[in-house]
Amino acid sequence: MNYSTGEVVEIGDSVALEYGKTPGVVQVVIETPQQIEEWALDEPGIMVEAEPFGWVFWPASETYDPVIFVARKCT
Repeated sequence: MNYSTGEVVEIGDSVALEYGKTPGVVQVVIETPQQIEEWALDEPGIMVEAEPFGWVFWPASETYDPVIFVARKCT
């Protein structure tokens, strides 16, 4: 799965939601049919931990308000 800017989505990435207003961190990348079924979803996407919401599912199909890549987690 990729961000709209082309970078590959990775667990631990710093991102921004809500048109860049809300910071978050990617916790889970859901891509395969098995993962979609395990999470009881209808489509692929990512789970982002973002205050004050907790964990938020952001579908890959969301083009109106895409997740914005901010930085890669340093290891």
